[in-house]
Amino acid sequence: MALRTGRTLGGDLRRALGNPLLAWGYIRRWSRLGKFAGVPATEIRRYRDELVADRPFQSHLEGNLPRARGGFGRSAELYVLARALKPEVVVETGVASGVSSAHWLRALAANGKGRLYSIDLPNLNDGVALPAGKNPGWIVPDDLRARWELRLGDSRALIPELLASLGAVDFFFHDSDHSKESMLFEFEAAFPKVRAGGLILSDDTNYNDAWDEFCARHGLPGNRVVHMGVARKP
Repeated sequence: MALRTGRTLGGDLRRALGNPLLAWGYIRRWSRLGKFAGVPATEIRRYRDELVADRPFQSHLEGNLPRARGGFGRSAELYVLARALKPEVVVETGVASGVSSAHWLRALAANGKGRLYSIDLPNLNDGVALPAGKNPGWIVPDDLRARWELRLGDSRALIPELLASLGAVDFFFHDSDHSKESMLFEFEAAFPKVRAGGLILSDDTNYNDAWDEFCARHGLPGNRVVHMGVARKP
C-alpha cells in the first residue's frame, strides 16, 4: 500500500543489509522515477521522507486503509512528483476510495497552489468496489478538499468537456478502465492538452500494450516504474 512506499534512505540502506536484492529494487525504483520525470535524486528523497514524516496524514490513512479496496500502490510516487514539479492543474481518471487523490491533494496543499480534477465511474471494477455506504474519494481528508473537483461518470463522455474547460494540463494520470480501447482514448485525448514538460502517467500498463503503442506513436520513451507508466512531454 501507499504507506509502505514512502520510506527513508536510511531505511533503504538497513534493508540492503538484510535483503540486498529487495532493497536494491526498491532504491532503483525511486531512482528511475526521478530520471524519467526529470527530478533530481535529492528531491526525490527529500519529498519521500517528508511524506513519511507527515504523521497527521499518515495516521488518517492508517485508520482508513483497511476499508479501502484496491488502493493505488504508487501513491507516494505521485506525491513526490507533485511536490517536486509544482503542477497547477492535475487531471486523474479513476478515484475509487481516493488513496491516490488524497496524495495528490496533500502535495498540492504543501505546494500552496494547484487543483486536482478527478473523473470516476463508481464500482466499475469489482476489485476496487467502494465499501458499503461510501462515496468515491471518501478517504480524502476534509481539509484537503478545497482544491478538488470530482466529476462522476464515464471518462469517455467527461474527459473532452473537462479538458476543453481547463486549457493546459500539467499532469494527466490514468487509473480508470484498463481496457486497451479506454486507455488509448484517454492518452490521446489528454496528450494535446498536456503542456511541454508536463507528465503523462498511467497505472497498470502491464494489462495490455496501450502504453507502448501510445508512446511509440508520439515518440515518447515507454518508461515504467514497476507497472506505472511515466512520460514527460517534450
